[in-house]
Amino acid sequence: MCSRCCRLKILIGTGVTLLVWGIFTFAAVATAGQSDARTTVATSDMSQDDQQDDDVIKLGQVTVTGKIVDEATANIPAVVESITAEGVERINAVETSDVFKYMPGSYLRKLYPGGTNSPLVIRGNNSTLTGRTLVLMDGIRISDFTAAGNSNAPKWFTVAPQEIEKVDVIYGPFSAALSGNSMSGTAMITTHMPERLEVQADGKYFYQNFHEYRTDDDMEGYTAFASAGNKTGNLSYNFWFNRLETEIQSTSYVAKTASDGGATVGNPVSGWVADKDPIGNDRYILGSGGVKDVVNNTFKVKLGYDLTPESQLRFTSVLWDFEQDGDSPQSYIRDAAGNPVYAGTVDIDGVSFNLSNSTFTYSKSERQDLLNALTYSMDSPGGLNVTAAVSAYNTLNNVTQTSSTAAPDSKSGGAGKVSDGEEGWYTADLKAAGDFEWRGFHTVTAGYHVDQYFTDNETWNASDWLRDTRTTLNQGAEGKTRTQACFVEDTWHIEDHWSVYLGGRYEWWRGFDGSKSIDTPSGRVTTELEERKEADFSPKLSTTFSPNDAWRLRFSLAMATRYPTVGELYYGGINASGIIPNANPDLEPERSVAKDFTITRFVGSDGEARLTFFEDDVEDAIYSQTNSYTLVKNFQNVDEVRTRGVEFAFNMRRFFIDGLGLFTNVAWTDSKILRNDSVPESVGKDFPRVPEWRAKCVLDYSPTDKWAFTLAGHYSGEQYGNLDNSDTEGGYGGIDDFLVFDAKFSYRFSSSWLAAVGVDNITDELYHVSHPYPMRTFFAELKYTF
Repeated sequence: MCSRCCRLKILIGTGVTLLVWGIFTFAAVATAGQSDARTTVATSDMSQDDQQDDDVIKLGQVTVTGKIVDEATANIPAVVESITAEGVERINAVETSDVFKYMPGSYLRKLYPGGTNSPLVIRGNNSTLTGRTLVLMDGIRISDFTAAGNSNAPKWFTVAPQEIEKVDVIYGPFSAALSGNSMSGTAMITTHMPERLEVQADGKYFYQNFHEYRTDDDMEGYTAFASAGNKTGNLSYNFWFNRLETEIQSTSYVAKTASDGGATVGNPVSGWVADKDPIGNDRYILGSGGVKDVVNNTFKVKLGYDLTPESQLRFTSVLWDFEQDGDSPQSYIRDAAGNPVYAGTVDIDGVSFNLSNSTFTYSKSERQDLLNALTYSMDSPGGLNVTAAVSAYNTLNNVTQTSSTAAPDSKSGGAGKVSDGEEGWYTADLKAAGDFEWRGFHTVTAGYHVDQYFTDNETWNASDWLRDTRTTLNQGAEGKTRTQACFVEDTWHIEDHWSVYLGGRYEWWRGFDGSKSIDTPSGRVTTELEERKEADFSPKLSTTFSPNDAWRLRFSLAMATRYPTVGELYYGGINASGIIPNANPDLEPERSVAKDFTITRFVGSDGEARLTFFEDDVEDAIYSQTNSYTLVKNFQNVDEVRTRGVEFAFNMRRFFIDGLGLFTNVAWTDSKILRNDSVPESVGKDFPRVPEWRAKCVLDYSPTDKWAFTLAGHYSGEQYGNLDNSDTEGGYGGIDDFLVFDAKFSYRFSSSWLAAVGVDNITDELYHVSHPYPMRTFFAELKYTF
C-alpha cells in the first residue's frame, strides 16, 4: 500500500471522527440554548482560600485529584496525573527520575542511579523513541532531542527531588501549546520558590548486592543535598548543591553464541557459564563489564524578582559535573594455571572463539553541562496572562576515553579511542492568554515557539587513551535541526455541563549543516549532507460532558508531527572514500492521529476512578532497523503502526480508614505493525518494547503527622525486543516480564527532623529489559528542614 493510501486512510478516519465530534458539539450548543449568561469553570468563582479547602477540583477539561488546579494544566484536553511534594517524600526517590515510577501507564528505564540513560515512556511507547516524550521544568525544556535513544534521556539532574512542588504527566498530543514531541505525552515539573527563609539538608545512603552468572558485587552510594532560600522584598532566591556518588552494577556481559565457534586450537579455559540467548540459541557468558564508579555534582541557582504585584522575572542556572570510571572489567574464564584470560583464541565446550584485545576494556568519562534560562510571567487583574522564556543548554566538556589493547595491561594506558562531543539546544517561547464571553466563557491562548538543537561529535584514535593523546580523526559528525511553531487554542465552557476545546499548531522544521569527516592517509575527507525542510499543521479538538458533579466524559482527537532528531537524520559513519553507507536521506517525520475517550467518576471528596480508551495511528514511525533487502541498518520509517489500549486508574485518599490511601492503575496496550515495506516479515507483529500489560499499586498509610509507611508494586508483562517477536526467552539481551515491590517507612521526630528507611525490589527479583536492572536495594535517609 502506497504512502498516499495510508494518508487517505488516516484522513478518512479523521473525517469520520470529526463528524462524530461535530454532532457531539452541536448537541452541546443546542443544550446551551439562546442564553448568553456567563458560564463559569468550577474554579473561576473560587477564592484561593476556598480552593484550598477542596480536595478535588472538578474541571471540564482535566483530571486532577488531591491538589489545586493551576493554569498550566487547567485547560489541557487530556488525562493529567499528578504527584505533589508530599507524594515524592513518601517514595524512595534518589533522583528526580524516580518520581515517575508509579505514574499510570508509564515506564521509567532506570538501570542505576546517577546515569544519563533513564528515559521516560508514557503509554504505548518504546523507550528508545525518546523524541516522543516532552519534559519541561518550570516551563523550560530539559528534553534531549539531539538524538533518539536511551542515552538521550531528559536532563533529570537539573531538578532535585527535594525542590519539586508538583509533577503533572499529560497523556497524548492533545494540546496545541505542546510540540509534536508530546506524541506520547508530556511531563511538567514545577519547582518550589521560597516565600520565607528556608534551609534544607538531606542525606541518603543506598546499598545493593548484585548477583548474576559469576558476578557477585556489593555496591553502595550516597547523595548529599543542601539548599537555602528566602524572599526579601521583591527578590526571591534559592541555591542548592547535590552530590551523588555511587558504584553501579555491570549492565553488559561478554557473550558468545555456540554456533559461531570454530575448531579447537588446544587452549582450553574454564569458568564460562552456559546460557541461552533471547531467541533460544546456546551461548556462553565469559565475563562482565565490571563495577563502575559514578560521581555527579550539581549546583543550581534560581532568582526571582517581582517587577509588579502581577509580573515576575525568574533566572535559572544549573551547572552539572559528571564523572564515570570503568576500571574493573571482570573475566570469568581461566587458563590451565588459573589466571584470568582477557584476549586471544580460547577453547570452550569443544569449540573455539577469538577474543579481540578490546573484548574487556577500561574507560573513563567526564562531562560538564550548563543550563541558563530567563522567564517572564504576567497575570493581570484584567485576565490577560503573558509568559515569555528563553533558554540555552550547552555541553561545556564531554570526553570519553576507552582502551583498545588487551587487559589488564591497558589499564595503565596504551592505544584506544577518545570521543569528544559538543551538543545542546536553544529555545524561545512567547505565550498570551485571555478570557472573553460569547455564548459561554472562552479562554483563548496563542503563542510562538522556536528551538534549535545541535551536535558536533568527534571520535579520535589515540596512542594513549588514559592520557588523552590523540592522533587521527576516526569519525566526525555534526548537524543541526530547527523548529518554529505558532499555535492558537480556545477552551470554550458552553454551559454547566459542556465544554469544547479547539486548537491548531503549525510547525516549520529544518535539518541543516550536517556533515561527516574522517582522516585518511591523504588528508581529511568531509562530506556535506543534504538539507531537509518540512512544514505541518496539527489540529486538536476535544469535547467534554459533565452530566453532574460525579461524572465526566471527554473525547479528544489530535494530529501531531514528530520531526527527526539530528542523530536520526544524520545517522551513519563515513568511509575513506567519503561515502556514508548507512545514511537515509529519505527519512520522513512521524505523523500521528491520536484519539482518547475518558470516563471519570469522582468518589465523594476523597478520590476518583478513571477509565480511558485510547488509540494512536502513527504513519512513518522512526525506528532503527535492518532493511531486509539491502541489509543496511539505520533509522528507517515503519510505514504504519497502530497502538490502542485501555487504562484504568483508581485513587482514594481515605481507603476505609483514616490515613490509608490507595492508588492503583492497570493498562492494557496492543501495539501492532500494520505495514513495514523495509522489513515485511514484521507486519502483524507487536511493536518492540511495548508490553501488553502494566499494573501499579501504591498503599500509603499515615495515621499521624509523625510517621508514614508506603508499599508499592509494579508489574510489566510480556513484550519483545525484536521486530519479528522472535526473542521469547528473556534474560540478558532480552526482555523479562517482572513484578517488583518497594517499601518506605519515615518518621518525623520534630517539625525539622525526618528519618526514613526503605527498600526497592523487596523480593530481589533478577529481571532484564535488555540489560539487568537493580536487585534488592536498601535506603536510609536523614533530612533536616527549617
